[in-house]
Amino acid sequence: MLESRKHQIVEADSLSTALSHHSKEPVEMIFIDQQSDALSVSELISAIKEEKSFCSMPVIVVTSTAKSEDVIEAMRLGAFDHLSAPVSADELDLVIEGAIFAPKLEPASNVTQSDSESFLVGLSTVMRRVEKQIGIAAACNATVLIQGETGTGKDTVARAIHRHSQHRDKPLTIIDCTAVPEDYEAFESLRPGAQGTVILDEIGDLNAQTQALLVRALKELLQGAGAPRIIASTQYDLVTMVKEKRFREDLFYRLNVLPILLPPLRERGSDILSLAEAFLLQARPNAAKRLSSSAAKALLDYKWPGNVRELENLMYHLTFSVRTESIDASDLSMIVPVAAGAEGEESLLSMDYYSAMSALEKRLLERALHQASGSRAEAARLLGINRQLLYSKLKAHGLMS
Repeated sequence: MLESRKHQIVEADSLSTALSHHSKEPVEMIFIDQQSDALSVSELISAIKEEKSFCSMPVIVVTSTAKSEDVIEAMRLGAFDHLSAPVSADELDLVIEGAIFAPKLEPASNVTQSDSESFLVGLSTVMRRVEKQIGIAAACNATVLIQGETGTGKDTVARAIHRHSQHRDKPLTIIDCTAVPEDYEAFESLRPGAQGTVILDEIGDLNAQTQALLVRALKELLQGAGAPRIIASTQYDLVTMVKEKRFREDLFYRLNVLPILLPPLRERGSDILSLAEAFLLQARPNAAKRLSSSAAKALLDYKWPGNVRELENLMYHLTFSVRTESIDASDLSMIVPVAAGAEGEESLLSMDYYSAMSALEKRLLERALHQASGSRAEAARLLGINRQLLYSKLKAHGLMS
Protein backbone atom coordinates (compact mmCIF):
# COMPACT_ATOMS: atom_id res chain seq x y z
CA MET A 1 0.00 0.00 0.00
CA LEU A 2 2.86 2.38 0.82
CA GLU A 3 4.52 1.62 -2.50
CA SER A 4 1.23 2.24 -4.33
CA ARG A 5 1.24 5.74 -2.78
CA LYS A 6 4.69 6.30 -4.42
CA HIS A 7 6.67 6.10 -1.17
CA GLN A 8 10.14 4.59 -1.16
CA ILE A 9 10.29 1.65 1.26
CA VAL A 10 13.23 0.12 3.09
CA GLU A 11 12.57 -3.10 4.98
CA ALA A 12 14.58 -4.06 8.06
CA ASP A 13 14.29 -7.15 10.25
CA SER A 14 16.10 -5.55 13.21
CA LEU A 15 16.97 -2.17 14.67
CA SER A 16 20.65 -2.59 13.77
CA THR A 17 19.72 -3.24 10.12
CA ALA A 18 17.48 -0.17 10.11
CA LEU A 19 20.30 1.97 11.52
CA SER A 20 22.65 0.63 8.84
CA HIS A 21 20.18 1.53 6.06
CA HIS A 22 19.59 4.97 7.59
CA SER A 23 23.31 5.77 7.67
CA LYS A 24 23.51 5.15 3.91
CA GLU A 25 20.19 6.67 2.85
CA PRO A 26 18.23 8.62 5.52
CA VAL A 27 14.56 7.76 6.06
CA GLU A 28 11.81 10.10 7.25
CA MET A 29 9.58 7.87 9.37
CA ILE A 30 9.43 4.38 10.84
CA PHE A 31 6.66 1.79 10.72
CA ILE A 32 6.97 -1.12 13.15
CA ASP A 33 4.77 -4.13 13.82
CA GLN A 34 4.35 -6.53 16.71
CA GLN A 35 6.65 -9.08 15.06
CA SER A 36 9.55 -6.63 14.61
CA ASP A 37 12.92 -7.84 15.87
CA ALA A 38 13.00 -10.05 18.98
CA LEU A 39 11.70 -7.18 21.11
CA SER A 40 8.20 -6.23 22.17
CA VAL A 41 6.69 -3.12 20.61
CA SER A 42 7.34 -1.09 23.78
CA GLU A 43 10.95 -2.29 23.99
CA LEU A 44 11.50 -1.51 20.32
CA ILE A 45 10.07 2.02 20.63
CA SER A 46 12.28 2.64 23.67
CA ALA A 47 15.32 1.36 21.75
CA ILE A 48 14.48 3.57 18.76
CA LYS A 49 14.10 6.65 20.96
CA GLU A 50 17.51 5.97 22.54
CA GLU A 51 19.23 6.09 19.14
CA LYS A 52 20.48 9.58 18.37
CA SER A 53 19.68 9.33 14.65
CA PHE A 54 16.17 7.97 15.28
CA CYS A 55 15.03 9.61 18.53
CA SER A 56 13.08 12.47 16.90
CA MET A 57 11.72 10.43 13.98
CA PRO A 58 7.95 9.73 13.78
CA VAL A 59 7.19 6.11 14.71
CA ILE A 60 3.92 4.47 13.62
CA VAL A 61 2.94 1.14 15.18
CA VAL A 62 0.77 -1.29 13.19
CA THR A 63 -0.68 -4.34 14.93
CA SER A 64 -3.50 -6.75 14.18
CA THR A 65 -4.55 -6.83 17.85
CA ALA A 66 -3.56 -4.75 20.87
CA LYS A 67 -4.55 -4.39 24.48
CA SER A 68 -5.51 -0.94 25.71
CA GLU A 69 -2.38 -0.65 27.85
CA ASP A 70 -0.24 -1.48 24.78
CA VAL A 71 -1.71 1.46 22.85
CA ILE A 72 -1.32 3.80 25.85
CA GLU A 73 2.26 2.71 26.44
CA ALA A 74 3.25 3.06 22.77
CA MET A 75 1.91 6.62 22.67
CA ARG A 76 3.49 7.48 26.03
CA LEU A 77 6.87 6.28 24.83
CA GLY A 78 6.68 8.65 21.88
CA ALA A 79 4.97 6.80 19.01
CA PHE A 80 3.20 9.16 16.65
CA ASP A 81 0.25 6.81 16.12
CA HIS A 82 -0.96 3.27 16.71
CA LEU A 83 -2.95 1.64 13.91
CA SER A 84 -4.98 -1.57 13.91
CA ALA A 85 -4.70 -3.67 10.74
CA PRO A 86 -6.15 -3.71 8.20
CA VAL A 87 -5.36 -0.04 7.55
CA SER A 88 -7.20 1.88 4.82
CA ALA A 89 -5.37 3.94 2.22
CA ASP A 90 -7.05 7.15 3.39
CA GLU A 91 -6.07 6.46 7.00
CA LEU A 92 -2.49 5.81 5.91
CA ASP A 93 -2.35 9.08 3.95
CA LEU A 94 -3.59 11.07 6.95
CA VAL A 95 -1.07 9.45 9.29
CA ILE A 96 1.87 10.05 6.95
CA GLU A 97 0.84 13.66 6.34
CA GLY A 98 0.49 14.25 10.07
CA ALA A 99 3.75 12.47 10.90
CA ILE A 100 5.71 14.92 8.79
CA PHE A 101 4.81 17.59 11.35
CA ALA A 102 4.89 15.27 14.36
CA PRO A 103 5.84 16.84 17.72
CA LYS A 104 9.10 15.62 19.21
CA LEU A 105 8.16 13.88 22.45
CA GLU A 106 10.75 13.08 25.07
CA PRO A 107 11.27 9.33 25.65
CA ALA A 108 9.75 8.00 28.87
CA SER A 109 10.74 5.11 31.09
CA ASN A 110 8.77 1.87 31.23
CA VAL A 111 5.99 1.44 33.79
CA THR A 112 4.31 -1.59 35.23
CA GLN A 113 1.11 -2.34 33.38
CA SER A 114 -2.21 -2.63 35.16
CA ASP A 115 -5.50 -4.35 34.44
CA SER A 116 -7.48 -1.47 35.95
CA GLU A 117 -8.00 0.06 32.50
CA SER A 118 -10.48 -2.72 31.71
CA PHE A 119 -13.16 -0.20 30.75
CA LEU A 120 -11.04 0.49 27.66
CA VAL A 121 -11.63 -3.04 26.40
CA GLY A 122 -12.74 -3.03 22.77
CA LEU A 123 -11.61 -2.09 19.30
CA SER A 124 -13.90 0.83 18.48
CA THR A 125 -12.28 3.77 16.73
CA VAL A 126 -13.43 6.22 19.39
CA MET A 127 -11.76 4.25 22.20
CA ARG A 128 -8.52 3.80 20.26
CA ARG A 129 -8.45 7.61 19.99
CA VAL A 130 -8.94 7.94 23.75
CA GLU A 131 -6.13 5.45 24.44
CA LYS A 132 -3.77 7.44 22.24
CA GLN A 133 -4.73 10.66 24.01
CA ILE A 134 -4.03 9.05 27.40
CA GLY A 135 -0.56 8.08 26.20
CA ILE A 136 0.16 11.57 24.86
CA ALA A 137 -1.08 13.15 28.10
CA ALA A 138 1.06 10.79 30.19
CA ALA A 139 4.17 11.77 28.24
CA CYS A 140 3.94 15.47 29.15
CA ASN A 141 3.01 17.63 32.13
CA ALA A 142 0.24 19.76 30.61
CA THR A 143 -3.12 20.24 32.34
CA VAL A 144 -5.78 17.78 31.14
CA LEU A 145 -9.55 18.30 30.96
CA ILE A 146 -11.58 15.07 30.74
CA GLN A 147 -15.23 15.41 29.72
CA GLY A 148 -17.89 12.73 29.36
CA GLU A 149 -21.26 11.56 30.60
CA THR A 150 -21.57 10.02 34.04
CA GLY A 151 -20.22 6.49 34.15
CA THR A 152 -18.01 6.77 31.05
CA GLY A 153 -14.79 6.29 33.05
CA LYS A 154 -13.41 9.78 33.65
CA ASP A 155 -11.83 8.82 36.97
CA THR A 156 -10.26 5.72 35.42
CA VAL A 157 -8.74 7.80 32.60
CA ALA A 158 -7.37 10.33 35.09
CA ARG A 159 -5.78 7.57 37.16
CA ALA A 160 -4.37 5.93 34.01
CA ILE A 161 -2.67 9.19 33.03
CA HIS A 162 -1.14 9.44 36.51
CA ARG A 163 -0.08 5.78 36.53
CA HIS A 164 1.71 6.05 33.17
CA SER A 165 3.28 9.47 33.83
CA GLN A 166 6.53 10.60 35.43
CA HIS A 167 4.52 11.40 38.58
CA ARG A 168 3.42 7.78 39.12
CA ASP A 169 5.64 7.34 42.23
CA LYS A 170 4.40 10.61 43.77
CA PRO A 171 1.16 11.38 45.64
CA LEU A 172 -2.22 11.28 43.90
CA THR A 173 -4.68 13.77 45.42
CA ILE A 174 -8.38 13.83 44.49
CA ILE A 175 -10.51 16.91 45.23
CA ASP A 176 -14.25 16.23 45.07
CA CYS A 177 -15.62 19.48 43.63
CA THR A 178 -19.21 18.50 44.45
CA ALA A 179 -18.45 18.94 48.15
CA VAL A 180 -15.46 21.31 48.28
CA PRO A 181 -15.67 23.91 51.10
CA GLU A 182 -15.86 27.56 50.07
CA ASP A 183 -12.46 28.56 51.42
CA TYR A 184 -8.98 28.86 49.98
CA GLU A 185 -7.62 25.98 52.07
CA ALA A 186 -9.64 23.59 49.89
CA PHE A 187 -6.93 23.96 47.25
CA GLU A 188 -3.98 23.52 49.60
CA SER A 189 -2.74 20.60 47.46
CA LEU A 190 -2.19 23.08 44.57
CA ARG A 191 0.42 25.10 46.46
CA PRO A 192 3.76 25.77 44.70
CA GLY A 193 6.29 23.06 45.42
CA ALA A 194 3.65 20.34 45.79
CA GLN A 195 4.35 17.08 43.98
CA GLY A 196 2.39 14.38 42.23
CA THR A 197 -0.97 14.64 40.53
CA VAL A 198 -4.10 16.52 41.60
CA ILE A 199 -7.45 15.38 40.15
CA LEU A 200 -10.21 18.00 40.28
CA ASP A 201 -13.22 15.69 40.10
CA GLU A 202 -16.45 17.16 38.65
CA ILE A 203 -15.02 20.65 38.19
CA GLY A 204 -18.34 21.83 36.72
CA ASP A 205 -19.99 21.64 40.16
CA LEU A 206 -17.92 24.49 41.63
CA ASN A 207 -19.95 27.62 42.38
CA ALA A 208 -18.80 31.10 41.31
CA GLN A 209 -17.01 31.86 44.58
CA THR A 210 -15.07 28.61 44.61
CA GLN A 211 -14.18 28.98 40.91
CA ALA A 212 -12.59 32.34 41.77
CA LEU A 213 -10.58 30.70 44.58
CA LEU A 214 -9.36 28.02 42.17
CA VAL A 215 -8.28 30.60 39.59
CA ARG A 216 -6.27 32.35 42.30
CA ALA A 217 -4.66 29.06 43.35
CA LEU A 218 -3.72 28.24 39.76
CA LYS A 219 -2.17 31.68 39.25
CA GLU A 220 -0.03 31.27 42.37
CA LEU A 221 0.93 27.79 41.21
CA LEU A 222 2.38 29.15 37.98
CA GLN A 223 4.43 31.71 39.89
CA GLY A 224 5.97 29.19 42.29
CA ALA A 225 8.81 26.71 41.87
CA GLY A 226 7.63 23.22 40.96
CA ALA A 227 4.02 22.22 40.50
CA PRO A 228 1.80 19.14 40.64
CA ARG A 229 0.16 17.71 37.53
CA ILE A 230 -3.46 18.91 37.24
CA ILE A 231 -6.23 16.79 35.74
CA ALA A 232 -9.81 18.09 35.79
CA SER A 233 -12.93 16.09 34.94
CA THR A 234 -16.60 16.92 34.42
CA GLN A 235 -19.81 15.44 33.03
CA TYR A 236 -21.00 18.89 31.94
CA ASP A 237 -20.51 20.78 28.66
CA LEU A 238 -18.23 23.53 29.95
CA VAL A 239 -18.36 25.47 26.67
CA THR A 240 -22.11 25.88 27.12
CA MET A 241 -21.66 26.75 30.79
CA VAL A 242 -19.14 29.46 29.84
CA LYS A 243 -21.61 30.94 27.34
CA GLU A 244 -24.31 30.92 30.01
CA LYS A 245 -21.96 32.61 32.52
CA ARG A 246 -22.13 29.58 34.84
CA PHE A 247 -18.42 28.76 34.49
CA ARG A 248 -15.52 31.22 34.39
CA GLU A 249 -14.00 31.61 30.94
CA ASP A 250 -10.48 32.17 32.31
CA LEU A 251 -10.73 28.99 34.40
CA PHE A 252 -11.93 26.99 31.40
CA TYR A 253 -8.93 28.02 29.29
CA ARG A 254 -6.52 27.27 32.12
CA LEU A 255 -7.89 23.73 32.34
CA ASN A 256 -8.60 22.96 28.68
CA VAL A 257 -4.98 22.52 27.57
CA LEU A 258 -5.18 18.82 26.65
CA PRO A 259 -8.89 17.92 26.24
CA ILE A 260 -10.07 14.30 26.29
CA LEU A 261 -13.71 13.60 25.40
CA LEU A 262 -15.00 10.18 26.48
CA PRO A 263 -17.70 8.66 24.26
CA PRO A 264 -20.93 7.33 25.80
CA LEU A 265 -21.23 3.54 25.79
CA ARG A 266 -24.09 3.63 23.27
CA GLU A 267 -21.60 4.98 20.67
CA ARG A 268 -19.06 2.20 21.20
CA GLY A 269 -20.87 -0.49 19.21
CA SER A 270 -19.57 -4.02 19.71
CA ASP A 271 -17.34 -2.80 22.57
CA ILE A 272 -20.45 -3.28 24.71
CA LEU A 273 -20.19 -7.05 24.35
CA SER A 274 -16.42 -7.09 24.89
CA LEU A 275 -16.86 -5.08 28.08
CA ALA A 276 -19.74 -7.26 29.27
CA GLU A 277 -17.64 -10.40 28.83
CA ALA A 278 -14.68 -8.77 30.57
CA PHE A 279 -16.83 -7.81 33.57
CA LEU A 280 -18.32 -11.30 33.75
CA LEU A 281 -14.80 -12.73 33.80
CA GLN A 282 -13.74 -10.29 36.53
CA ALA A 283 -16.76 -11.18 38.64
CA ARG A 284 -16.04 -14.92 38.51
CA PRO A 285 -12.64 -15.68 36.89
CA ASN A 286 -12.89 -19.46 37.13
CA ALA A 287 -16.51 -19.85 36.02
CA ALA A 288 -17.60 -16.79 34.05
CA LYS A 289 -21.18 -16.64 32.78
CA ARG A 290 -21.80 -16.64 29.03
CA LEU A 291 -24.11 -14.33 27.08
CA SER A 292 -26.70 -15.93 24.81
CA SER A 293 -27.30 -14.39 21.39
CA SER A 294 -30.63 -12.94 22.56
CA ALA A 295 -28.95 -11.38 25.62
CA ALA A 296 -26.20 -9.93 23.43
CA LYS A 297 -28.79 -8.33 21.15
CA ALA A 298 -30.62 -6.86 24.15
CA LEU A 299 -27.39 -5.31 25.42
CA LEU A 300 -26.65 -3.79 22.01
CA ASP A 301 -30.17 -2.36 21.68
CA TYR A 302 -30.12 -0.72 25.11
CA LYS A 303 -29.10 2.98 25.39
CA TRP A 304 -27.04 2.69 28.62
CA PRO A 305 -27.77 6.01 30.38
CA GLY A 306 -25.37 4.94 33.16
CA ASN A 307 -22.70 3.97 30.60
CA VAL A 308 -19.83 1.63 31.53
CA ARG A 309 -20.53 1.74 35.25
CA GLU A 310 -24.13 0.63 34.67
CA LEU A 311 -22.95 -2.24 32.47
CA GLU A 312 -20.36 -3.31 35.05
CA ASN A 313 -22.91 -3.29 37.88
CA LEU A 314 -25.38 -5.26 35.78
CA MET A 315 -22.84 -7.96 34.87
CA TYR A 316 -21.84 -8.38 38.51
CA HIS A 317 -25.50 -8.61 39.51
CA LEU A 318 -26.23 -11.23 36.84
CA THR A 319 -23.16 -13.26 37.80
CA PHE A 320 -24.63 -13.99 41.20
CA SER A 321 -28.37 -13.83 40.48
CA VAL A 322 -28.54 -16.07 37.39
CA ARG A 323 -28.30 -19.74 38.34
CA THR A 324 -27.61 -21.13 34.87
CA GLU A 325 -24.28 -20.96 33.02
CA SER A 326 -25.75 -18.77 30.29
CA ILE A 327 -27.40 -15.37 30.63
CA ASP A 328 -30.55 -15.04 28.51
CA ALA A 329 -32.57 -11.99 27.40
CA SER A 330 -35.20 -12.79 30.02
CA ASP A 331 -32.55 -12.28 32.72
CA LEU A 332 -32.11 -8.69 31.53
CA SER A 333 -35.69 -7.61 32.25
CA MET A 334 -34.38 -5.44 35.08
CA ILE A 335 -32.96 -2.94 32.57
CA VAL A 336 -36.14 -2.58 30.50
CA PRO A 337 -37.90 -0.08 32.82
CA VAL A 338 -35.19 2.48 32.17
CA ALA A 339 -36.04 2.42 28.47
CA ALA A 340 -39.38 4.14 29.23
CA GLY A 341 -42.71 3.68 27.47
CA ALA A 342 -45.55 1.22 27.98
CA GLU A 343 -43.19 -1.75 27.96
CA GLY A 344 -41.26 -0.14 30.84
CA GLU A 345 -44.45 0.32 32.85
CA GLU A 346 -45.39 -3.30 32.28
CA SER A 347 -41.99 -4.42 33.58
CA LEU A 348 -42.35 -2.22 36.64
CA LEU A 349 -45.64 -3.90 37.48
CA SER A 350 -44.01 -7.32 37.24
CA MET A 351 -41.40 -6.43 39.89
CA ASP A 352 -41.59 -6.72 43.63
CA TYR A 353 -42.36 -3.50 45.54
CA TYR A 354 -38.78 -2.50 46.45
CA SER A 355 -37.32 -3.29 43.01
CA ALA A 356 -40.09 -1.30 41.28
CA MET A 357 -39.64 1.70 43.60
CA SER A 358 -35.89 1.66 43.05
CA ALA A 359 -36.28 1.48 39.26
CA LEU A 360 -38.86 4.30 39.29
CA GLU A 361 -36.62 6.47 41.48
CA LYS A 362 -33.72 5.98 39.07
CA ARG A 363 -35.91 6.95 36.11
CA LEU A 364 -36.99 10.14 37.90
CA LEU A 365 -33.36 11.06 38.63
CA GLU A 366 -32.29 10.45 35.02
CA ARG A 367 -35.22 12.48 33.65
CA ALA A 368 -34.50 15.39 36.01
CA LEU A 369 -30.80 15.41 35.03
CA HIS A 370 -31.76 15.34 31.35
CA GLN A 371 -34.24 18.21 31.73
CA ALA A 372 -31.64 20.18 33.71
CA SER A 373 -28.97 19.61 31.02
CA GLY A 374 -26.81 17.86 33.59
CA SER A 375 -27.01 20.57 36.27
CA ARG A 376 -27.42 18.84 39.61
CA ALA A 377 -28.56 22.01 41.33
CA GLU A 378 -31.35 22.45 38.77
CA ALA A 379 -32.23 18.74 38.92
CA ALA A 380 -32.61 19.01 42.71
CA ARG A 381 -34.91 22.03 42.24
CA LEU A 382 -37.05 20.16 39.68
CA LEU A 383 -37.40 17.19 42.04
CA GLY A 384 -38.09 19.41 45.06
CA ILE A 385 -35.23 17.99 47.13
CA ASN A 386 -31.96 19.46 48.46
CA ARG A 387 -28.62 18.84 46.73
CA GLN A 388 -27.25 16.63 49.50
CA LEU A 389 -30.18 14.22 49.15
CA LEU A 390 -29.82 14.30 45.36
CA TYR A 391 -26.10 13.41 45.62
CA SER A 392 -26.81 10.47 47.91
CA LYS A 393 -29.53 9.18 45.55
CA LEU A 394 -27.27 9.59 42.48
CA LYS A 395 -24.49 7.66 44.22
CA ALA A 396 -26.90 4.92 45.30
CA HIS A 397 -28.02 4.39 41.69
CA GLY A 398 -24.52 4.65 40.19
CA LEU A 399 -25.28 7.91 38.41
CA MET A 400 -22.31 9.92 39.69
CA SER A 401 -18.82 9.85 38.17
